[in-house]
Amino acid sequence: MDNKSNVKLIALAICGAACMGAAFYGLSFLTGYQVPAPNISEDLTPLRSFAGWFLLIFCASMIIRTLGRMSSRISDRWFLSFPLGALGIVLLMFVVLWLRPSGILLSTTGRTTTLDGKYIRSVEELKAFQSKAILSPNVPLAPAGFDFNAAKTLWKERCNKCHTFDSVADVFKSKYKKTGKIDLIVKRMADYPTSGITPEESKSIQMYLNEKL
Repeated sequence: MDNKSNVKLIALAICGAACMGAAFYGLSFLTGYQVPAPNISEDLTPLRSFAGWFLLIFCASMIIRTLGRMSSRISDRWFLSFPLGALGIVLLMFVVLWLRPSGILLSTTGRTTTLDGKYIRSVEELKAFQSKAILSPNVPLAPAGFDFNAAKTLWKERCNKCHTFDSVADVFKSKYKKTGKIDLIVKRMADYPTSGITPEESKSIQMYLNEKL
């Protein structure tokens, strides 16, 4: 293949990538996507996502091209080129994986973004985030001297009539506790005819579940 054909193929690839990037950028807004935090740019996020996929495909193509060239040169003299090249690629992948979480490479980015715009970059940070208590915005903080032990006893007496809390603990934590909707589930229980939960007791139970559970 001559140089003119190579130039045409490169130009075609560049034009195709530009068209795909423009389509990806436009479709991102048509689908009504939202950024996870207000301090993240709505304009740059689709471009960064497309750039990541483009670099992945580009690097994979270059690796395949390099391996193809090495395989064509394998002979009695170059028989080590293919395994050594493959070993070098694997080592490079491990180096990148080690550098990223260590903070040396791209220390401010990550796959998971929290609502306040922070990134989770390691398993330890993910576990800490999952175990972190989330306070419900509609539940007032307990006043000074609030008796949490009495509120706990009240909660056990009132909220274990129909079923035990252990049977719904996972749903409660994932659907209400982690989403800050303690008030919603407690009010729903209080509205049940046989609950016997008064408005004052409802507030005490909400404060206990919000800050201690």
